[in-house]
Amino acid sequence: MKKKILFVALFATVLLFGGCSNKVEEKAVVTVKEGEVAPAVKIGEPFGAQKLVDQFDKEGEIGADTKKVIMAFSKATGHLVKEFLSTQPKDYLASHHAVFIADVSGMPKVIYEYMALPGLQKNDFSIYLLKSEDEAKKFKNEKYADYVMVIDLDNGIVEKVEFVTTVDDLKKSLG
Repeated sequence: MKKKILFVALFATVLLFGGCSNKVEEKAVVTVKEGEVAPAVKIGEPFGAQKLVDQFDKEGEIGADTKKVIMAFSKATGHLVKEFLSTQPKDYLASHHAVFIADVSGMPKVIYEYMALPGLQKNDFSIYLLKSEDEAKKFKNEKYADYVMVIDLDNGIVEKVEFVTTVDDLKKSLG
């Protein structure tokens, strides 16, 4: 048991201080107004997720009133979104009819349960989680995996998708 705890602690230290950067490389905004962005994200079609579960195992949904979906597929892009949201009022997502979805599917289970999840639960806002790789693949665009994806919806229909890499561009995209 002691070896297992030591291994987890060592692994966590390597992740925290090793090659896992929290910095997103700044790139130009990419806007997509037609076609398929990912298997479950197609311009002009219903958004591919309806029911979601947040960091407290609370169910939520993408309803007809949802206008923006913010998606992060890496640790760095997740931190960028949290950096922005931490400077906003607690009800920012609800008042802007927006949801935040983060992909945690690639995270080792022990790291997720003992490190990431407690950190996610410290936030004042819901973060819906994509826990399985199959689920995440439906939404992930590999070409822009190191961007934050902001999806504009109208009555559940995808109108436009923007990929951003800075807090300022995220703020503009969320308008």
